[in-house]
Amino acid sequence: MRLLAILAAGLMSAAAANAESAPGLERAMSAELHRAVNSLDEPGYPPPYFASLAAIDVETFERRCAMGAMSVESSSRQRLLVPDLRVGDFAFDNHPVSAPSGYAAVAGSFQDDELSLRHALWLMFDGAYKNASADFLRKQALRVSRGKTEYDTDDLSKEEPRERRVDPPAALWPAGMLESLCAAGGRAFRAYPGLLEAASTVRRRGILSRVRGSDGIAVDHGSQLAELELSAVDISTDGLRLYALRRFTAVAPEGLPSETELARQAREMVGDLSALKVAQTTSPFSAPTLIDPSVAGAVVLAFGLRLSGEEQRDPGGAQIFRGKLDKRVLPEDFSLVDDPTREAFEGTPLIGHYDFDDQGIAPQRTELIKDGVLKGFLLSRYPVIGFHRSNGHGRSYPGYVPVGTPGNIFLTSRSPRPEKELLEALRKECLRRGKPYGLWVKKLRRFVQQQGTGGHGSIRLMPEMLYLVDAKTGALTLVRDLDLVGTPLDLMNNIVGAGADAAVQNISWNVPVSVITPSLLLADAELQRAETKPEKPPILPPPPAEAAVRRPVPTFAVAPYIEIVRYRIAGFKGPVTPFVLDGLLALRSHGEGEDTIIDAKLTGHSLGDLGASVRRMRKFVGILAKSAKVSEEIVQPAMMETAYRGLHGQGWPEDGPKP
Repeated sequence: MRLLAILAAGLMSAAAANAESAPGLERAMSAELHRAVNSLDEPGYPPPYFASLAAIDVETFERRCAMGAMSVESSSRQRLLVPDLRVGDFAFDNHPVSAPSGYAAVAGSFQDDELSLRHALWLMFDGAYKNASADFLRKQALRVSRGKTEYDTDDLSKEEPRERRVDPPAALWPAGMLESLCAAGGRAFRAYPGLLEAASTVRRRGILSRVRGSDGIAVDHGSQLAELELSAVDISTDGLRLYALRRFTAVAPEGLPSETELARQAREMVGDLSALKVAQTTSPFSAPTLIDPSVAGAVVLAFGLRLSGEEQRDPGGAQIFRGKLDKRVLPEDFSLVDDPTREAFEGTPLIGHYDFDDQGIAPQRTELIKDGVLKGFLLSRYPVIGFHRSNGHGRSYPGYVPVGTPGNIFLTSRSPRPEKELLEALRKECLRRGKPYGLWVKKLRRFVQQQGTGGHGSIRLMPEMLYLVDAKTGALTLVRDLDLVGTPLDLMNNIVGAGADAAVQNISWNVPVSVITPSLLLADAELQRAETKPEKPPILPPPPAEAAVRRPVPTFAVAPYIEIVRYRIAGFKGPVTPFVLDGLLALRSHGEGEDTIIDAKLTGHSLGDLGASVRRMRKFVGILAKSAKVSEEIVQPAMMETAYRGLHGQGWPEDGPKP
């Protein structure tokens, strides 16, 4: 106990000398940490042998804009106090047998008020000691009845004392800048009022964590992160919702897109939704699959989470890699490394970079898998047999207990191939297995990882664009309403090739993580129906876009040419739901016998642009018609907009001259 007293006293003096930014907080932390390790002692119960405390200041900012107008405005500030109090000794203490879970923080004043903070810390450590004592005795009884498992080792790693102090960082993104980007993102959708949802959301989160331990660790570390998200929702002809999403993350202002780029991304999203509205549907099946880096990033992250040290010692978890050290767990062509010390990859900032983890330990480059062979784990201060020290991967969402978690995780292949070769390999794999189609999965929208207990944990990947690849011809067919499912282990073990297109996927998961991975060719993957239910489209047409009131053409700054094209789809019956397409000014359809007639009023600011609009319309009608015969007829040849308006006003040619 004398050593603990000396360390705690040293911590108090260091804090007093380096705490100009929050002297009251430093005094409160030092005093209550000292009392916890030296005075908490109840007859019949073991005294503490170690205590640490994290004071985490969290500031958040969020704005949401629907169709360019602010709909949500939120800001918050809080200070979370997270204890880690241990009774017993380093070899055996109250750390839970299963992986720690649940919210562990109590709220403290974010003002620098020593009495208020000490009061919160006093009660917090009192509760922590009572819980630790009870947990230790229960665990001790369990050890007596069941014995020690072969994978158990020490419960807390011994680390070197270290000190690092920083001042609270200034906000990198002014509120006005973020609000302007939010409005610009929403404004980009105003020309498409028929969308069920068209919104932009911007978030900023700043964290400053102060970690203090009775073993001499006194580390401050912080991070700032901004996210901008564009989301759009449309509805298909059979009543199923269609989704498009773009997400941007940044650690500095220059990492967020410009207003011009947001407008371009919005147009691309609307184009994807228009294609999906007339895309085919198919029954779920399994087949060889090519996944792009956005989809591969989610699979690699889910796989990497299973490499935490806590997972290897959790009897209620899957323990996928327990006992497999120095054994093959991936195809020999692949290696997996986690390196939080890297700040960028080929010029792209990595949000998984950090200087210290949430236990005050500096991160290390960690070789997890080399040439397919398991070499290491993501370690917090909870040791694994063969690894008795932390490698600086103890991380958590603010308020939760840190566990081994990826930072910047790199999947590499010794034999990367260009996209064309991967598609050819996909086609050959289909022919070899007698599959008529393969899959090409692109533009991941979101994913759900089921950690669960006792199993490998399934993952559901929800892509925006999914194509059937004809095994014989290589022709692509867009399909919708399907998700990719499987377990991370099965998906990774099915890898038979990798692309030469390694890219960064910055994922703001529970903690910021960067996944650097190429496209991956899988020997087999399973599709399931998307978890959406049919619904009735809106009864009334959408309100007119503000842009349409100001000018007749919503998609071009100037639109001097108009042309009307009629398409006849032979043997096709059924309503044609209006859809959004660049250059499509108006659309109407009707049945004629066994056929469907579609009239499209197309526009462009030059004859070249008008031709592009015609080609886009022709493509979408072809997708809608599937295998049915389509004939095309020009009803109104290209003419200047002013001449057309003079003859027909806003209507169609048969409506007669403008009054």
